[in-house]
Amino acid sequence: MTYSLVNVLAVLVGLAFLWNAYRIVGRGREDLAILALSLVLGGGLIFVGIFPSTFEVVATVLGLNWKARAMLVLSNLTLFVVVTYLFDRLGRLAERVSTLNEELSLLRAELDEHDD
Repeated sequence: MTYSLVNVLAVLVGLAFLWNAYRIVGRGREDLAILALSLVLGGGLIFVGIFPSTFEVVATVLGLNWKARAMLVLSNLTLFVVVTYLFDRLGRLAERVSTLNEELSLLRAELDEHDD
């Protein structure tokens, strides 16, 4: 089995995702979705970097002729999941910021009333 620069880069990026997961746990953050995503992506990249023939099996299962197409299909599906998750998270954060702004305005108004 021959390895190329792409395999080495896949392993390095996978290790970066696993390091991110380690940092999330180390900081005590309770964001399990990001932790799980980092673990799955990191582990997957390392696995594919070490065993590049895996995509030949995936291509066969998906009914594709080339493993490059299987890689593109899986990477697009992964990106779709990640982007959908991030959009959902951004929407929830925007709602929280809006709520905080409303509460801050009410507190300022109440503080101004007490100062008068």
